[in-house]
Amino acid sequence: MSTKRKSSKSDSVPKRPASPNSTPNPVLGILLSIARTILFIDARKIALFYLAFVTVLSFIESRIELDSTYYLVQKHSILNQYGVKMGWFWTLVIVGPFIWFASKAHNRRDRDQPIVDICRLGVATVCWYFSVQFFHKVHAATSMCDKGRRLTRLQCSEKEGVWTPGYDISGHCFLMIYSILILTEEAVAYRHYQQVTDAVHQMDGDREEHDRVTRCIQYFFVAMLFLHVFWFKQIIISVLYYHIFVEEILGALVAVGCWFLTYRVMYPAGFLGQPINRGGPRK
Repeated sequence: MSTKRKSSKSDSVPKRPASPNSTPNPVLGILLSIARTILFIDARKIALFYLAFVTVLSFIESRIELDSTYYLVQKHSILNQYGVKMGWFWTLVIVGPFIWFASKAHNRRDRDQPIVDICRLGVATVCWYFSVQFFHKVHAATSMCDKGRRLTRLQCSEKEGVWTPGYDISGHCFLMIYSILILTEEAVAYRHYQQVTDAVHQMDGDREEHDRVTRCIQYFFVAMLFLHVFWFKQIIISVLYYHIFVEEILGALVAVGCWFLTYRVMYPAGFLGQPINRGGPRK
């Protein structure tokens, strides 16, 4: 006699197919874990760390003689020409899409919010541009020729004068630290991202679209990790091989100042709004 199999409640309910987001490949999973560890460090600690880091490295550089023949530390190296000199471009093309997709995921019913959130990069670009222009003006104002203070470097050379360069505040140091602080602040959008996924599943939303957006967010989140690591390495090179102590410190201080003015004063006060943080209040 054959026995009938008792059907359980779980057998009668059709199971949904596994979401690609629920089963990330091992490599991506490891990278996301590392990125969380680094990018979720509080931005205040990051700011203090890099101020101290630049100070210590500058002190070391002033006490020892370093070999500058290595290719990677030279100005014409590919990492300097297409990495650091195009630094703000890399910040925009990596952090920008992350903010856009993260805002779309967090604000499914508000199509205008991603535009508002991406405007924070516009403000950062204005800060970057005017800071660099300020550095150029300081350098021009403090440089001089022994044949006449108002002479340009070319005019000084034509008169066979001696040109004394002024303070060249480190634009690279400023850019890299400012970029690190921005991506650290914006990375918080992924901290409580599981709540977004849970909401989509509970509301039986478009899971395929959500998984596609989630994958984009994850890829750019990992890209932000690589950018952070690259900036860290280039900061070491910049401080040890270029500029003097005061120029590096001033560059770092301006970077921290721009970050503090925007992310700790303007945005909490209501201008554009703070970075996406589902786990906490957002003004």
